[in-house]
Parts: sequence; C-alpha cells; structure tokens
Amino acid sequence: MCYMKIKRAIALVLLLTVVGVVSFGRSSNSPANPDDNPPSSGEEAFAQTTSELLHNELIAALFQEFNETTPENVEQGKQAISLIFNNANRDMRLIGIFPPLQGGNNNLPSDSFEARSLANALQGKENRAIERVGNQWYLRRSFPLSNTFHASCVLCHTNFNSQLFTNNPGQWVGALTIRVPIQED
Repeated sequence: MCYMKIKRAIALVLLLTVVGVVSFGRSSNSPANPDDNPPSSGEEAFAQTTSELLHNELIAALFQEFNETTPENVEQGKQAISLIFNNANRDMRLIGIFPPLQGGNNNLPSDSFEARSLANALQGKENRAIERVGNQWYLRRSFPLSNTFHASCVLCHTNFNSQLFTNNPGQWVGALTIRVPIQED
C-alpha cells in the first residue's frame, strides 16, 4: 500500500515535471505576445512605401509654403508651417540645433533615434530604423535639411542670412523625421 502511494507520487511528480518543461519550452520559444515578433519583410516594405509617400507629401507642403509665403505674410507662414509640424505629432517632426528649429527646445531631439538622426543630418546623411514603442512597431526615417533647401527659407529663418550661413552655403542645419506605424499582415 505504501509502495503504491510512493509510486503514484513519483508518477505525479514526473507528470508535472514533463508538463512544466513542455510549457516552459513553449513560452521560451514563442512570445507571450505575438506583437513581440519583429515585423515581416512584407510589413516593413508596406511601411517603407508609406514613408516615401509621407515624405513626398511633407516636402510638397513645404514647397507650397515657400511659394505662398511673402515678406508681407511671413508671420502667418511661420504659424502655418508650425501647425503642420506640431511637436505633439510624433509621426513627423523637424529637429535642429539652429534657431528657429531650436526654438523653445521643441525641436531638439527627443529620443536616441532623433539624436542619431540629427548627428547624421549635420553630415548630410539620412537615418532609418525599425523600432518598437510600447506595443507598436514603427519604421522611422530622417532626411537632412540644409540652409539652402529653398531660397524662401530665409524669409522665416532670418539667421540663414548671418555670416555663419552665408559663408557656408549648403550647410546642414537639421532633419525632417517621420515615423510610420507598421501594420500587421
């Protein structure tokens, strides 16, 4: 009788051990949350195409602004463009270290991606990364901007007329950053 109890106890311990090992193996091989998996190449390609469209639309908005802003309405032009690049919108930002991009610290890098992007931009280089923020994966990109991006830039960026910039035409001054959420297939 005692032998049977011991045998059952051993069988139960073995069963629980096997179940525990199988369960542990599953949890270590497959994430608890499927969103922990990096995006597929198809999902990344979709986000890449979306980021290219967004980039083109933002450049078009900037050129529209340049075409419409005159010395007479420069203050309205500044406000209009600041509404497009509202810092509350983390999906598209202008960052830089020269005023007015630096204005009130709003346009300084806010995370490590933006810090790398600004460092790259000041050398005329783009930046790209796939990052997870919370439960969402993002494609993040940045594009360098120079003080000669467009002749009308000096209407709002009067400092571009300073000796620092006039002696350095084409100087890199900041970056346009975009962030596109990656949708699951």
